Amino acid sequence: MKCPYCNGEMDEGEVRSKGYTYFLPTGETEPILHTKREMEKRNAVYIRTNKTSIYAEYPNANICRQCSKIVIDY
Repeated sequence: MKCPYCNGEMDEGEVRSKGYTYFLPTGETEPILHTKREMEKRNAVYIRTNKTSIYAEYPNANICRQCSKIVIDY
């Protein structure tokens, strides 16, 4: 998918929550430890948020690493 903001290529994945919110690319496994090192190994991206929400189902999303935008399907 092309980013609607900068036209760069976007990565597919899911938005997840474990007390904080992050983007996990498709095909990557859930990190056992949520340390910076483990998240980087899985190409995961922390999403800063003021609220913490836990969803039963994780929405599909695409992330543009060039302009730091996430498009979420709901």
